[in-house]
This record gives sequence, structure tokens and C-alpha cells, in this order.
Amino acid sequence: MTSTHKNTWETYTQSWAEADAAKRLRLFEQALNPGCIYTDPLIQTTGYEQLSGYMTALHHNVPGVSFVTTDFKSHHDRSLTHWNMLDGEGNVLSQGASYGLYGADGRLMQMSGFFDPPAG
Repeated sequence: MTSTHKNTWETYTQSWAEADAAKRLRLFEQALNPGCIYTDPLIQTTGYEQLSGYMTALHHNVPGVSFVTTDFKSHHDRSLTHWNMLDGEGNVLSQGASYGLYGADGRLMQMSGFFDPPAG
């Protein structure tokens, strides 16, 4: 299951880099349960619409934003991922970790991001 979870996680990661909401939704449908819960130090969202709105706001603040997985581990129906957040020029803006919980269909049900929030 590790390779399946990794593929699912990478599809989810791609959704963060997708500025087009319709294309992002197609990635969500592949990787995320419709009632998925996303949590990080700044927000908690439920479902595709709220998560997509959060991603849209991130794209307004950091044009060209993307995430690169630097380490992925999984067992049973859980994963732990370390990642870098990149700006549109490929510069590392921050590093963090995420925890994922996968449903019976292999899609993510819960995603929790851990990072130092921006000062301000």
C-alpha cells in the first residue's frame, strides 16, 4: 500500500500547485474523500470547496507556489510526509511535515500540516 499511498499523496501535492480551480477539483477527486478535513496552524477546512478556497488564497499570496516531497513514510492507512514549500522561482520558502489518514478507497480523509506560521 505504500506506493499507492505515495501516489495518492503526490496527486494531492500537485493540487496545491494548481492555480486553476477546475483542474484542482479533478486532482481532488482522484486523491481526496469529498468530506476530507484539512488542518494546519492557520485553518481547518472540510470538503473540496473550503480547501480549494484556501489554496486559491495561497496562490494570491505566493504566485506559482508549489510543494516538493522530501520524505514519505506510510504504514497501514497513515502517512507522514516532509516537504518544502517553493515560490514560483523555485526558492524554498518553508519546510514542514504533514500527516495523512487514508480511507478504505485509498483516498485521503484527513490531512494535517505542521509548519511555523509566518510572522505577523
